[in-house]
Amino acid sequence: MTEYNRTTIDPAEVSWIDVYRRLTEVVVPRPIALVSTVDGDGRPNLAPFSFFTVVSSNPPFLAFSPHRAGRSGAKKDTLRNLEVVGEFVVSITTRAIADRVNSCAATLPYGDSEFQYSGLTPSPAERVRPPLVSESPVSIECELVDLHSYGEEGGAGTLAVGRVVLVHLASEVLDSEGRIAADRLDAVGRMGSNLWVGTSETFEMERPE
Repeated sequence: MTEYNRTTIDPAEVSWIDVYRRLTEVVVPRPIALVSTVDGDGRPNLAPFSFFTVVSSNPPFLAFSPHRAGRSGAKKDTLRNLEVVGEFVVSITTRAIADRVNSCAATLPYGDSEFQYSGLTPSPAERVRPPLVSESPVSIECELVDLHSYGEEGGAGTLAVGRVVLVHLASEVLDSEGRIAADRLDAVGRMGSNLWVGTSETFEMERPE
């Protein structure tokens, strides 16, 4: 049996930034949702979120967590848009667009387009108002069903849950049986600090009965 010498962290006794850093270093790898929303005037916003997961399969729900600005506690654009227009699109981040996805994390004035800033291309969705990302091989249209806030201070998160209404898959990432081939998708994720990770090195284990 392996025994570790452990350091213990009490969130009540350290900065939330330290807690954030340790959590994002151990909850890895995290897939990156590239989330598009629109404001009340229809202006698009695009932002990456690595606090992202599947919530339910039947019916299908996704969730991600936009955080408030660390210094001011102000709501960021994605959350503001969700409160006005309860729809969003999740596009999957691949290695081919990782640098442009990363640029979408820049702080721009409200209403300015991250599509234009990053060089990514919006294309119309079918059932929701926010656009798809043309350069991503997978985009998922969602209708917001719940926003749950966990605080109003800097770094506080809000859980945004959306029902999946349409999934768009590029044929280039599908195998002969219609499944997504991991090597063709070439998705990337986040580790701690500024580290990103690829998904090209995989291994297989059968799930026990």
